[in-house]
This record gives sequence, C-alpha cells and structure tokens, in this order.
Amino acid sequence: MAEFVADASLEEIQRRVSIVDLVSTYVRLKKQGRRFVGLCPFHAEKTPSFSVSPEKGLFYCFGCGVGGNIFTFFMRVERVDFRTAVERLAEKAGVPLTQRRGSSPHDVRNRAYLVHRVAAEYFAMALARPEGRLARSYLTHRGISPELAGRFGLGFCPPGPGLQQALTHAGVSVTEACRWGLLAERTGGGTYPRFGGRVIFPIRNAAGAVVAFAGRAIGDQLPKYMNSPESVVFRKGELLFGLYEACQAIRDSGRVLVVEGYLDVLALVEAGMGEVVATMGTAVTEKHFEILRRLADEVYICFDGDEAGRRAAERAFVVSTKVGVWAQGVFLPAGQDPDSFVRSAGVEAMRQAIANSIPLADFYVDRKAPPPGASVAAKSRVIHEIAEVVGSMPDPVMAQLLVQKAAVRIGVDERFFQLQRRPLITEQPDPQTPTTEGAPWARPEEQTLLAAMAANRQVAQRMASEGVGQLFLTPGLNELAQRITRAWESATESSEFLSELPEDLQGMVSAYLLGAGPLAGVDLVRVANDCVVKLKKRQSRMRLETLKEQLRLAQSQGNEAKVAALRDQLKSLRELLDP
Repeated sequence: MAEFVADASLEEIQRRVSIVDLVSTYVRLKKQGRRFVGLCPFHAEKTPSFSVSPEKGLFYCFGCGVGGNIFTFFMRVERVDFRTAVERLAEKAGVPLTQRRGSSPHDVRNRAYLVHRVAAEYFAMALARPEGRLARSYLTHRGISPELAGRFGLGFCPPGPGLQQALTHAGVSVTEACRWGLLAERTGGGTYPRFGGRVIFPIRNAAGAVVAFAGRAIGDQLPKYMNSPESVVFRKGELLFGLYEACQAIRDSGRVLVVEGYLDVLALVEAGMGEVVATMGTAVTEKHFEILRRLADEVYICFDGDEAGRRAAERAFVVSTKVGVWAQGVFLPAGQDPDSFVRSAGVEAMRQAIANSIPLADFYVDRKAPPPGASVAAKSRVIHEIAEVVGSMPDPVMAQLLVQKAAVRIGVDERFFQLQRRPLITEQPDPQTPTTEGAPWARPEEQTLLAAMAANRQVAQRMASEGVGQLFLTPGLNELAQRITRAWESATESSEFLSELPEDLQGMVSAYLLGAGPLAGVDLVRVANDCVVKLKKRQSRMRLETLKEQLRLAQSQGNEAKVAALRDQLKSLRELLDP
C-alpha cells in the first residue's frame, strides 16, 4: 500500500527495528510475561495500560484504543507522516530504500533532518581539524573529554565560508540554510555562518535526529549562548538536551535529573551520572514533565540555592502537578550550578545533594505558608492560592496529599482547600497529532467489516469476490476496502500494512492481533457476514424510501401503469426485509 517505497524495504525495516527498543526511547517499559507494559504516551493515565508485543511487533493501549506497528508508533509520537516515519526508521536501521516510481518530494520535516545532519557532520569534522584547536582547548578546560565530545556530537563552527560550501555540496540552498538558522544574511549582501566562532552542541529529538544547534561563545562574544530558531522540528518547550543519550541510564536507574544547561549535562555525565537532561533556556514545561513521567519513576530538578532558584522551584511545582508528577527539588549552594559544583566538590557531593532533595510539594507549602500570627486575610489568600493548584491537579491522590500537607502546615481544616476542586476533564486529543487518511464512520458495521478484512486475508478475499464494496455508502470506504484487498496480495500478515490504515482500524486490528478488543476470540468470517447482512438491509431500506417517493410522484401525475409497477416492487422489497 505504500506509494513510494518497495514492500521489501518496509519488511526489512520491521525486521531490524525492535519495537521494544523503539518504544523504550519514549516510554519506560517493564516486562510482564511475554509482553512489555508502560504508561501510554498518547493519553494521560496513572496505571499502565500500554502494551508492547515483541513477538508480533505491535503495540496497543487498552485505555485509549491506539495501536499499530513501529511505523504507526513513530508517526504518532514524532507527529510525522508515513513517508517521514519510513525514511527515519530506515536510516536508524541502516536499510537502503528502494523507491517506487512517482515518489513525491521530501516534506519539510525530512528536509530539515537532512540539512541538520549535514551541518552536524561538518561541525564535528571542523572541531577535529586545525581550525578547531581553540574550541578543543575550551572543552578540555571545561573538563570535557574527546570521547564525551564525540558521544554528544560536539563541534565547532569556523567563521569562514566552510559551512556554506559544505551545505551547497550536499544540495542545500542558501535560502534553506538561512531558514534553519545556519546562515544569516549580511546587511550589505552575502551571508555568514550564524554560529561562527562558537562551540556547537547538537540538539537531538528522542529518536536521535539532530533538529537544532546551540552555539557557545569561546571568548567575549555576545550572546554567550545562541540557539537555532524554533521550527517545525524544534520547540524548546518540548525537547530536552541529552535525552536521547540519557535514555538507557534513565531506564536503568528509574530516575532523571533535570538541570539548566548543556555544560551541566556534560559535566555530570563525565563524572559518571548518565541520567541527566537539560532544558534549553526555558523553565520546565508541562510537555517536559509529560516526557519525563513516561520514562522515570523519580524526577529530580536542580535549582540554585538563591532567591531566583527558589522562585523557579515554586513555578516548577505548580507546572508538575498539572501532569501528575511529584518531583523532588535539589538545591545547590547559592552561586553554584551542577557544572561548577561537581568540578569543585566532586560527584559524591552531587549524589549527596540529590539524596538530600526534598519533595517540591513540601517546599511549595513551606514557602507559601504565612508566618505565625498572620492575619485571617493573609491565611485566606494562601488558602485560595493553594486551592487553585489543588483544583488543577488531575491525580486525586496527589491532590489529597498536598491538601494534607497544607492543612497541617497552615493549621486549618482540609475542607478549606477542597472548595475549588474541579472534576477531572478528559484529555482531548492533540489537534497537531497527525492522522492517516481516515473515514467518517457512518455505521459501526462498516468499520467492523473493514477491520475484519484488514485482520484476516480470507475475509478480505471473500468480501472482494462478493463485491461487498458497493454496499458501503460512506464516501471513500469502497476505495479503502479495495486497498486492503490489494495489500493482502503481497502481505503475509496484516501488521505489514497496518500503519497505512485509518487510525481507528489500526487500533481495532492491533487489539485483535494481540488477543484483545471486540474482535478477539470470534469467527471473523461470521462477523463479516453479519455486517454484510446489515449493510444489505440498510441499502434495501434506502431503496424502499426511494420507491415510496417515486410512487408518490407517479400518483400525483396520474400514471397508473407506473403506480402499479412501483407497488409490485415495494411489495417484493418489503417481503425481503420482513420475511
């Protein structure tokens, strides 16, 4: 069913890419029998209902009904189309794609990944060449070994024309390079490398693709740090520096430490702490917490011990509660960051600081609590402020814990904090989440019949031979039925074309293949036949209404012969519908 790549390439990608390894990049999975389970990345939940089957190469969420294979998962989690998912996973697996004729051009995301990959390779090579000597000295001075620099893909951007030449050689135009913030236009004409003279930190997404860069000045150049502009592949509030490199350490330890800067991450990793990520010039966002919540049981956030750090901790707590994260605060001495602290005091001191962390809930309540002897008005303001936070918490257990802490600390009854508690609102789907070409299901029997055809070759072939596609009245479903039948001509399992089905069908078929859902344990041929009977009756009822209207028209025109013929047809049709 793929329109741009040979089926053999798709099969090879699925063979080489482990669905458990792929999903583990985004979700912390635990083995449970022959499957792996974790928190669903596509809807908010507290109890794991997301299941992955390495044997079948499928995933399915028993909570929201989403399911599919490696392509489907990647499309959803990275918000890309099928083509992009195939090309990115092919690159990951080292599978050359055999293109079909009529391939469409690369989309914007694909092009962005290509441009950033070319630039990242150039920056890394420049760091190793003579022009990178000053940058190498800077990294050595900061305690970053060549091995660590290589692991994170650090580089250097020479100030000359080298970057533009490398991009041009790879087929990247000046316009493209400017669009992604690699080149900038001079006032008097021409261009220059935007990160010229800076140490380069590649920023990767969770799948490992470079999507942006940060450039750190070596001397007195301002600003000290410069990031790529935000784009369709790079949003600072949705990415964490070092997450791709830290995934395995986070899974192994069950915890993650969030710091503020790139060098903080590198210093801690160099010291032996691999479970570290960093924000990129922003406070920790809800999206950050959603990502971390799926990967780690324990989330630690590092703050400076000064007043600015305490205000940041207060804000972080309020944000974390909105997505059900009970984070810990790690407070360093005033004026210290993780980089300087671990280099001056040692990694054991950093580990002790983490051991001495406090729940941000305790910190928040202590910070908000009025002093002894405070007025009733002061207490009322604090109660209302904390009650607002309680009211926005989706997890009732965490909400109750916060209420208990606040009530004891302030010395009031718990009921005061429950006044603004609102019912949990069911999370709405993200409007930006991409979907395959779906169908407006007019009748359940249409959806069920198509799911049975996609799940079982025998059903698809039998339905095609009987011409049941003509029974679909919803636009587009006849064509979809034909696509499913054609897919079975070359596929041995439905999982091979699962990612190209509408999302509703992906979930139903995945559930069936994993022994769950409404189709599990039933005779699909019988189910399909039942659906056909219902569709035929529906078509007959519509024909009945049409004949009634024609009869009324014939009677109004006084056409007795036509009236008699229509009455005979109506009689036969009624006998068929009500034998």
